[in-house]
Amino acid sequence: MSAVDVAVSIVRADDGRVLLGERTERQIAAGYWELPGGKIDPGESAQQAAARELFEEIGILGRTFVPSLTYEHAFKTKTVRLHFFRVEGWTGTPHGREGQRLAWVDPATPSVAPILPSNERILASLALPARAAFAGAGGEALASLSARAAAGLRLILVCDQSRAPDQRIAFARRLVERVRPYGTIVLLGGSALEARRAGADGVSSSPIELRRSRQRPSVRLWSAACEDAADLALAVALGADAAVLTGGFPDASRVAAATPIPIYLRDSEADAVRIDGASR
Repeated sequence: MSAVDVAVSIVRADDGRVLLGERTERQIAAGYWELPGGKIDPGESAQQAAARELFEEIGILGRTFVPSLTYEHAFKTKTVRLHFFRVEGWTGTPHGREGQRLAWVDPATPSVAPILPSNERILASLALPARAAFAGAGGEALASLSARAAAGLRLILVCDQSRAPDQRIAFARRLVERVRPYGTIVLLGGSALEARRAGADGVSSSPIELRRSRQRPSVRLWSAACEDAADLALAVALGADAAVLTGGFPDASRVAAATPIPIYLRDSEADAVRIDGASR
């Protein structure tokens, strides 16, 4: 079954909330909430379709459409290939031109439901915060990480290949229990199975693990550490939701601006800061 190409716009307020619309009774999956968009017509580029659909559905004219994630989602009756664009600046007032309800929501904790399944991954990516912390699998780190989560830390990457998988899983499971009440995301270095056993939100791959990959891990979120441009290109091609630049990028800001996924740059041994300009 060939995929149907769909263009989707990410309209974001200054406070990080994104605009969703509710599918009407005239549409399949009525009552589900989604980002505005629709099928790409013959002869249209994805960007042109995103701009057209945004005006037809929401009544606003976007100024700049910046490519974001592209991925496929399989429904029961069809597969769609979604091309997402960040809308940077617009004119007009958003309103449901097709009679649909609209809502501005925090992508981490949407205040409306149900979310259209094809939109869940992009919302998870949009929820990635401005800073990430790295953690080993030693029990002594639990208290400090818990305190940082209570103070606002929202992303922890557990990266410790010196320990056995069972040790990493046990540590990540305890960490998740402590920081989940604060809404903190935990990504575990290792396999998708290990992440699921730990109750983590996804996988954080090292450059070596990335280069061994042939497809995206079957997880909600996947971050890949990249040592050079070839690593970053591979991460994007395989469908990573974020990348951490660890070296080989003399002009990281330019690289981030040209890359369609969230980019983090290590600014200390323990932390990384997001530099692509689209964080919450």
